[in-house]
Amino acid sequence: MRVTILSSGSGGNCALIEGGGASVLLDAGLPLRETRTRALAAGASIECADALLITHEHADHGGCAGVLARKLGFPVWATRGTHEGLRDRPPEELRVEVESLQWLRVGLSDLWARAVPLPHDASEPVAWMFEERGEAGCVRAAVITDLGHVPETLAAQFGLLDLLVLEFNHDVQMLLEGPYPYPLKQRVRGDYGHLSNAQAAQLLMQLCHPGLSHVVLAHLSEHNNTQSLARAAADAVLARTQSGARLHIGSVQRPLGTLSVQPGNLPMVRWRAAQIALF
Repeated sequence: MRVTILSSGSGGNCALIEGGGASVLLDAGLPLRETRTRALAAGASIECADALLITHEHADHGGCAGVLARKLGFPVWATRGTHEGLRDRPPEELRVEVESLQWLRVGLSDLWARAVPLPHDASEPVAWMFEERGEAGCVRAAVITDLGHVPETLAAQFGLLDLLVLEFNHDVQMLLEGPYPYPLKQRVRGDYGHLSNAQAAQLLMQLCHPGLSHVVLAHLSEHNNTQSLARAAADAVLARTQSGARLHIGSVQRPLGTLSVQPGNLPMVRWRAAQIALF
């Protein structure tokens, strides 16, 4: 599986996931031209994507969904609430309404996707989880951003991941002392806002295991966080868990590039145990 983070942050979010003979775009927070340009800069292409998946309707995630669907003919996968909340809705014939926690196959490929509900101030927001299933085993990735707190059962929904993209939005002290008006500070800190570095680190602790290869710190606030603070919080978790995962940081300025994971990172017996836990 290959994951290319094209943009991550309040200025726009978009990623390309490739695997199992298929590819999908995740979120449409950038204009078509910028999305295409960033993909090409990362050595990828969006032209042959099989679908566009949306996490929720906020402009930095779904603002360009309608344009991408109309121009490139992508079917758009999203929950009913997200479809109804999009300002620029895709054509009716390209809308695919998904149910949370249901595994969906991308065409006839070996790539599968699953929407996992999240607590955020949107209508039916989700994280997306991906699996490339093959004879050699399973590769699993998840993109978890835009949530205000971590429900007790959330980590169990993802099992053993090979690649994790996780929101490290803000440092609480920077947020409180920063330029945001008080109501916006309360919204960001609230149960349906965004994860702080400390909250994200706690979730990362739950998701860490020896087979985790890559961790991407995502959706960092440009005003209320720094890369060094986010990295320090994540590094502490990786050191405590003795994880060998490589750490990366997403950006709104430029694509992160392509991260690859291969089948066989997890022994088959552990993969089967994870499958039993999920189903």
